[in-house]
This record gives sequence, structure tokens and C-alpha cells, in this order.
Amino acid sequence: MNITQTLAITWPEFMDALTYQITGMVVVFCCLILLCIILSISGAVAVRLEEKKKAAAAAAKAALAAAAPAPVAAQPVVAPELSPAQVAAIAAGIYDAAASSITPEVVAAIAAAVKVTVGNEARILDIKPVDTSYAQSGRTSIMNSHTIARG
Repeated sequence: MNITQTLAITWPEFMDALTYQITGMVVVFCCLILLCIILSISGAVAVRLEEKKKAAAAAAKAALAAAAPAPVAAQPVVAPELSPAQVAAIAAGIYDAAASSITPEVVAAIAAAVKVTVGNEARILDIKPVDTSYAQSGRTSIMNSHTIARG
């Protein structure tokens, strides 16, 4: 038996292999087309559901507007303005230069933000920097665990 006889394929074997491959490709493409159709249908259903939700929300908003009494002229809400002297006074009352690493500008910004956000009801008693020694020791521990053995 020589090499040409072992590699030779007969016409019926070739046609069987070709039929098998073409059938496989047809099945794969049919499945892909079916998936495409299913996804298109589900997308259309999702769009319709979203449109129904928007229409229901618009109808509810219209019904609420129709049932609501006539609006009273809205008074504009104005945030209390702080003069630079007030901000400086607040910052001076909080800022302790000897015990804090926070600058007076940061304290003034925090005080102004609290005043504008909460109003006169809030009072800042103390502003302290966060102690980062615990986090730093954790980072150091992790970095020390990544030592490279030198040989």
C-alpha cells in the first residue's frame, strides 16, 4: 500500500463529507436567523412596553395637574448669603492653628457649605483631620509582602 492510496478519497466519500458540512452550515445559519428574529421581536416588545410606561406617566402627570389647585406664585428660594466677615468669624471660631493641619481656607469653605446647606440650625463645633495611620500601616504591610527574593 503506497501513500497515494491512503490519501486518495473516492467520489462518494467526498460527496458525503460535503453534504455533511453543508448541512451543518445550513443548521447554524438557520439557528442564527431564528435568534435574530427572536431578538427583534423582544426588542419591539420592550419598546412598546417603554412607550406604554411613558404614556401612563404622562397621563398620571396630566391628571395630577388637572386635579391640583391653581399654583400660588412661587417664592424664589434664596440661599442665605454669607459676607466675608461672617465666614472669617466662623472660621476663626473653629480653627485652632496650633492643633490643626487644616488650613483656614478649608475651614471657611466647610463652614460656608454647612451654613448654606443647613442654615442657621447647624453649628460646627470641631473640624479634625482624619487619622490615616491605620490605613498607612495596612499599605505598608501589603507593600512589604511583595518583596522579591534576590539570589
